[in-house]
Amino acid sequence: MKIAADLHIHSALSPCSSLEMSPAAIIRRARELKLDAIAVTDHNSMANCFSTAAIGKKNNLQVFFGMEAQTREDVHILCLFQSRSQAEQFNDHIYALLPDIKNNPLYFGDQVVVDEQDNIIRHEEKLLLNALDASIAELFELVRRYQGFAIPAHVESAPFGLLVNMGLIPVELDASVMEISCATRPQAVLQTFPELARFPLISNSDAHFLKDIGRAYTIFDAAEASLPSLIQAATHHTYHVHFRNCHG
Repeated sequence: MKIAADLHIHSALSPCSSLEMSPAAIIRRARELKLDAIAVTDHNSMANCFSTAAIGKKNNLQVFFGMEAQTREDVHILCLFQSRSQAEQFNDHIYALLPDIKNNPLYFGDQVVVDEQDNIIRHEEKLLLNALDASIAELFELVRRYQGFAIPAHVESAPFGLLVNMGLIPVELDASVMEISCATRPQAVLQTFPELARFPLISNSDAHFLKDIGRAYTIFDAAEASLPSLIQAATHHTYHVHFRNCHG
């Protein structure tokens, strides 16, 4: 099967994202683009994943439970889960690792949790744009504990890419799938970081606005539209990336 998946989309919960990014609006846009699967990956929280997944199920769109976690090294990691129960447990664990610093919506932006009918049900008070009290290795182990998959995000990009912040790929990430930014192309990335040649390099939209959903996505030749199947297709290099025009 050919599965078109955009696995890096922010909702209105991320303070850097537009309030137009409600779960229902994300699903509508993904359906317009004929995507088969998406993941909502807000900063350090999954609170909007669950309503998005419920709407996706009603609209025949596979929605994975995701998060863009920020490690102690200020590296962004996509944490993706197939199981809602495992995602909920992981989310609770991560929330306890987030510094108890209150958001200032006038400075950072709103952090809203939205239901299936586009109603704002609460404002997240903790600032989500912070590093967790967890290293890269600790986060990867935590994701594995809850039977998820971890993908370093936009690895070549400042300020939160793995290679920009670390200057190397830790040995515990040797079997990982890597994400590169939609603003670049694999050939250019490999010229700067040739060590990435041994890794599968997928790309996603990292959308913060509706218009940006699908500006890059990966088409996996997979057995089914499940997260383990997509990761397996990536590791076997049976995929290709589709880019629209993207400028940062």
